[in-house]
Amino acid sequence: MIVSDYLDSIEGTEQEAVLLKAFTELTEDKDIAKVFGLPIVGKLIKALVVLGSSESIDAFRQTEHYMNIKDWGITVFDLEKGYISIHPGLQHRKKIFIAAIAIGIGIYLIRRCKKRRMGL
Repeated sequence: MIVSDYLDSIEGTEQEAVLLKAFTELTEDKDIAKVFGLPIVGKLIKALVVLGSSESIDAFRQTEHYMNIKDWGITVFDLEKGYISIHPGLQHRKKIFIAAIAIGIGIYLIRRCKKRRMGL
C-alpha cells in the first residue's frame, strides 16, 4: 500500500495515535540526525521523524516532508510492536528498473566495443 493511501485510511482512528507514537520513538533517537544528509534515505527518515513529532496526520500533510514520503510503499505487520516496513513505491521501482536497464545496456555496449577493438 502507498503511504499516502495508508495515512488516509487510518486518519481519525485509534491506529493514527498508535502510528504517531511508533514514530515518536524516532524523534527521541539522538543518532538518527546523522542520516538526514544522505540522499533519498535521509529525506525519508526526516519525514518519519516529522510524522512522529506531528500532532496528527493532517498536521503532517501540511509540512513539506509529506511530499518526500507520500509515494513510498508501506507494509504494517504489527503496529503496536512497531513492525512496519517502508519500501520503494511503484514510481520508485520504475525508476530503479529503468536505471538498471540503462546500466545493463551500457555494460553491453562497452563489452561489445572492447571485443571489436581486440578484433574478435
